[in-house]
Amino acid sequence: MGKAFERTLIAASAVSLAGCMVGPDYVEPSPGVCESEIKAEHFFRDEGLWKDAAPSDNLPKGDWWEVFNDPELSALLKTCRENSPSLKAAFYRVEQARQTARMDEGELYPWLNGNASFARTAPSRNTRVSYGQYDTWLTGFGITWDLDLFGRIRSIIESDVATAQAELDAYENLMLLLQSQVASQYFTIRQLHSERELLVRTLKVRKEQTELVRRRVASDFADDLDLQRAIQQECEAAAQLAQVDRSMAVARNDIAVLAGMPPSQLKLSDLPLGDKMPKLPQAVPSQLLERRPDIAQAERLVYAANARIGAAQAAYFPTVSLTANTDLSAQNIDKLINSSSFAWGISPQIYIPIFQAGRTYAQKQVALAAHKEALENYKSTVLSAIGEVENALSQINNLRVEYAKRMAVVEASLKVEELTQRQYDLGFVDYFSVSDAQSLALLNEREQLALLGDRFRACVNLIVALGGGWQNEKPSADWFDNNTKPGFYEGISDPASPAGMQGENKTPVSEEASKGAKL
Repeated sequence: MGKAFERTLIAASAVSLAGCMVGPDYVEPSPGVCESEIKAEHFFRDEGLWKDAAPSDNLPKGDWWEVFNDPELSALLKTCRENSPSLKAAFYRVEQARQTARMDEGELYPWLNGNASFARTAPSRNTRVSYGQYDTWLTGFGITWDLDLFGRIRSIIESDVATAQAELDAYENLMLLLQSQVASQYFTIRQLHSERELLVRTLKVRKEQTELVRRRVASDFADDLDLQRAIQQECEAAAQLAQVDRSMAVARNDIAVLAGMPPSQLKLSDLPLGDKMPKLPQAVPSQLLERRPDIAQAERLVYAANARIGAAQAAYFPTVSLTANTDLSAQNIDKLINSSSFAWGISPQIYIPIFQAGRTYAQKQVALAAHKEALENYKSTVLSAIGEVENALSQINNLRVEYAKRMAVVEASLKVEELTQRQYDLGFVDYFSVSDAQSLALLNEREQLALLGDRFRACVNLIVALGGGWQNEKPSADWFDNNTKPGFYEGISDPASPAGMQGENKTPVSEEASKGAKL
């Protein structure tokens, strides 16, 4: 029996290893209509910095916010990475997808199980044959093996691995988006602090001017209309200050939630927005296809959908399974460990689909349609990425020009305010001209501060549009955990902390999966 069983297993192994995979080979998706757009001449705002794209979404993004040279911003974004519940939830989605791939990979191998049982039986005495009460003791091992002759299980594993890689890319994309939102809100708060300082100074001046006009009214050098206009200007400055305080409180609450902490725990210094813009690295539009995790995620989903076509195609072919068992069976336990109690069995099975009323065909059509959907989503992601880069470049360039013009406007309006105030003091104009010049000067100063905040936020938008930082560091050598099989994906240092997930170097578990090279 032993030799026969061994020969059967060897033959089954040979047949399984020689099995072929059905379904289409993976072809790296082309952006299609986007292909003609991803050229240097179409990125006319990059000022000659175009270079050919080299796939590198697996490179760690690094701390991209260091270009702003703001320690408080750096600490805040690191807190977001460590504390955000949304990021932690995305981390565990990656873990679920990874373990799903492991579960399906287990179906490639024989399943060995052990069993032991005891039964006491007392047949009816009214039957033709009755042996009386007896015991049955049984122990042994069984083996079950589904031979993956046509690659159904391997296709499912490829799909699972690509899905896990897509989830990791989704995690990286969510981290980038959350941190960019925190950075944008941070610069909004700094802008509001600058506006608040301006309004506090303005309110102080308005109060002094109200007292001055009140004394002029008492001396018959001004009338009550001038006084009411002065009071109006003072109240308007106070109202704008209250509005800025309200906006600042909302922004602080929003940034605390994004960073994963209660608003009461957020500690930010009351610093105004500086006017020194960060020096961005020599980033070019072609890098968006190298660094953006959302494009990498879309490509992996195309690969996963392609693999599911192979699994659906395999449903047309026979399914072969092998079941075998070896047992020791006896009526008395003292005779269980005895050569005479040995029993064995082997049961090869084959299942051949003949007629299923179109079910198998429909399954394949579903897989084909899902692949086409994933491909179109990939193209849409690439188009959106191109548009975001163009918008960010346009914002940076146009805001620089607009800010310079606005500075000239502020300088001129402040001069008008000064000259009008001098004319009022000399009695050449009434206070209406003064209040009008003051309102216009304050409006222009606030617009200048808003443009400065927009410039910082535009820098954040460009960094996000290009997929994060530019430091081409060597990927981390740490693994997700010590049990991860080589070839799944690397670059995850601590499974208990999403903050440890810095790398994106992902390779499939099987040789077949390596056919889907990423962008």
